[in-house]
Amino acid sequence: MKSDSEGGAPRSGRRKWPDGYDPQRTRGALIQSALDLFERDGFDRTTLQQIVDGAGLTKGAFYHHFQSKEDVLWQIQNEYLDSQIEAATAIREKDDDPVEQLRALIRLSLGGVESHRAHVTIFSQERRHLTGQRLETVAAKRNELESLFLDAVQRGIDTGVFRDSLTGRIATFGIIGMCAGAFQWYRPDGRLGIDEIADQFCELILDGLRP
Repeated sequence: MKSDSEGGAPRSGRRKWPDGYDPQRTRGALIQSALDLFERDGFDRTTLQQIVDGAGLTKGAFYHHFQSKEDVLWQIQNEYLDSQIEAATAIREKDDDPVEQLRALIRLSLGGVESHRAHVTIFSQERRHLTGQRLETVAAKRNELESLFLDAVQRGIDTGVFRDSLTGRIATFGIIGMCAGAFQWYRPDGRLGIDEIADQFCELILDGLRP
């Protein structure tokens, strides 16, 4: 039988990091394993055992940090939405111009596809597996993020910068859908980088909104 000093996960469920046990690194390893598996195989086809095996940990370590597989899914989505809301709120506070706000929000959304591709993929495809309070929490944060986009679009319409024939909510849903859907076809090694794609999205969207 292996001892803790022989590598792998100790029987306590605490991984033996080279410089000592680190709860945050243990949690991070579990999150990263779940991200990889949920993106590749989907939530349904991923087992708890696969998550802990991918992290080099045990179920004991898993249950020290998470209540269930659904809890991991919720925390992945929750943390990503928190980061997007924080960045989008900073954009709103930095510039009152609805055109520049929307331009920055589009770049933020597409930047997330590049820097957090697994999070975006999982959010788009796997959030249906959330239930109860977890689902309500994610839905509320999703609505909060959408409202930051809507605020820029609606102010543009109200001030005459954007066409008054548009319905703010419909335009907002279209913009968010375009940006979020990029995870399905964007490739980091493709001909265009994410900044160049963002330039084209901004041109397409903003020109379509203007009178």
